[in-house]
Amino acid sequence: MAVKAERSVEPPAVRPYAPSEEWIARIGRLQDALAVCPADILARCELATLLEKLEQSEEALCNWYAVLACDPNSLKAREGVARCRQRTGPPLQSVL
Repeated sequence: MAVKAERSVEPPAVRPYAPSEEWIARIGRLQDALAVCPADILARCELATLLEKLEQSEEALCNWYAVLACDPNSLKAREGVARCRQRTGPPLQSVL
């Protein structure tokens, strides 16, 4: 009896500065899916994770915030925000 392997949501292990064609294609598919269903938390988390691995912290941060808008208690999103904030620095404060 053959057992199907579960599909992993983890991106392939490649260097952050050298995205593979597979990663780029996956990001495009995730963006297409989110255009149809912006509240798809799993797709949004996967996209944010891929963007983080590609050192696109600001874009990843936007996606983590979108996850928190749908699920304010998401530990995964809160951890993602913390990682991205660590890389980008604190948010700018208003002078008004």
